[in-house]
Amino acid sequence: IEVLLSANILKNAMGVGIPGTGMVGLPIAVALGALIGKSDYQLEVLRDCTPEAVEQGKRFIAEKRICISLKEDITEKLYIEVICKAGDKTAKAIIAGGHTTFIYIAKDEHTVSEEEEDASLELNLRKVYDFALTAPLDEIRFILDTARLNKAAAEQAFKGNYGHSLGKMLRGTYEHKVMGDSVFSHILSYTSAACDARMAGAMIPVMSNSGSGNQGISATLPVVVFAEENGKSEEELIRALM
Repeated sequence: IEVLLSANILKNAMGVGIPGTGMVGLPIAVALGALIGKSDYQLEVLRDCTPEAVEQGKRFIAEKRICISLKEDITEKLYIEVICKAGDKTAKAIIAGGHTTFIYIAKDEHTVSEEEEDASLELNLRKVYDFALTAPLDEIRFILDTARLNKAAAEQAFKGNYGHSLGKMLRGTYEHKVMGDSVFSHILSYTSAACDARMAGAMIPVMSNSGSGNQGISATLPVVVFAEENGKSEEELIRALM
């Protein structure tokens, strides 16, 4: 399996925990994607991971079947190109622009599908702000899922020891003496805790933003904590999250 990646995706090889494996980095993710991954699960592609599959994946890596490198001369931040070979068979797939956006699929040099990438939206702060304040509520209510998922990730982290456990530590008595027991310190602890769990590969989903789980957490949990602790309405929370 040859994997060519944009720099932004390649950096995940360095320190991101892969859920269900107790391991860090892309090689085990690539191995498990090939061995037990189900594309029907979309971003939960490794949902069926088992200890046996992890051992099989480790052997796959040890046998040097995986080659991961940087894709040169591209502008996309999110770019994943995979070429799989077995015997005289070859398959190639390219994802770009979004985690589940396949722009090219080929089998044995025959193109199965090819799509143009979507043009970027021309956005600015005024457009985003106006949309968030005026869009029909039922059309944007889905954003509450980010609050539910990312808050649950933080609360899971408070119960265990994930990574450096920064979020959990910030809730301690000593830390409260230093940092205070305030909305601000609660924002820091919840946001840090969810990132702790996510980076450690906890078996819990988070909602990403702009292709990043940590950005998703950082963009939502401060808003959620502030809204809850200041008695804001559901509509105010929805529009603030948007």
